[in-house]
Amino acid sequence: MAGSDELMEDNKGTGYCQLNIGKKNQSSNINQLIFRFNFFLQASLEYYLGFERYSRTSIIHKRKIMRLNSLLIAILSSLVLHGYTQKKSIYKDPEFISTILQQHNTYRSALQLPDLVWSPALAKDALAWGQHLASTGNGEHDMSIRGKEGENLWWGTADAFSYQDMVGAWGNEKNSFRYGVFPDVGTSRSAMVGHYTQMVWKNTTSVGCALVSNGTTDFLVCRYAVPGNVIGQKPY
Repeated sequence: MAGSDELMEDNKGTGYCQLNIGKKNQSSNINQLIFRFNFFLQASLEYYLGFERYSRTSIIHKRKIMRLNSLLIAILSSLVLHGYTQKKSIYKDPEFISTILQQHNTYRSALQLPDLVWSPALAKDALAWGQHLASTGNGEHDMSIRGKEGENLWWGTADAFSYQDMVGAWGNEKNSFRYGVFPDVGTSRSAMVGHYTQMVWKNTTSVGCALVSNGTTDFLVCRYAVPGNVIGQKPY
């Protein structure tokens, strides 16, 4: 997140520690499709050639058929992988906006703080930075917005996490939060709580977010006005 004299943090926990979950699910589905395709190709050859004729086919001919089989499987795999790793940019979708706001305001309501409102302008700013992150493949804060906008980042395996999972990773930092003067608001020096404190920062009134994927990794960028995490101030 960003703010005037704020503590900059990256959320590497939930996203990266569970990267393999999404990939395992994708691999399983891909293997099933390849198996079915292989079975279909074999059955088709037997049908068109006749089972007895296919059985008498020379070893050389069978090897040619297997090479063709492998080539077709490789092509299918490429197409399937492409289908599972499509690029995307989400920032105007009503369901996305509603979920992001609900997740944020649930934590604020628990502290009797005013709800945040959605800012299309902040969402566009988040989109621009999210596209930058997706192009580089790295999670890093936009240092040019210091003192102008707050920022929370999350990233993880493409299509493996819900919107609730993403924002919830920030909210779960509440477990390590200790009320005090920022940045001394963690139960320990190593505690990561800056995403949570930005979400519930009293003076913050609006949020705008964008989810951008490069086909491998999803990047969620949320921008806040006014920025929170101001050193020397209490969150609320």
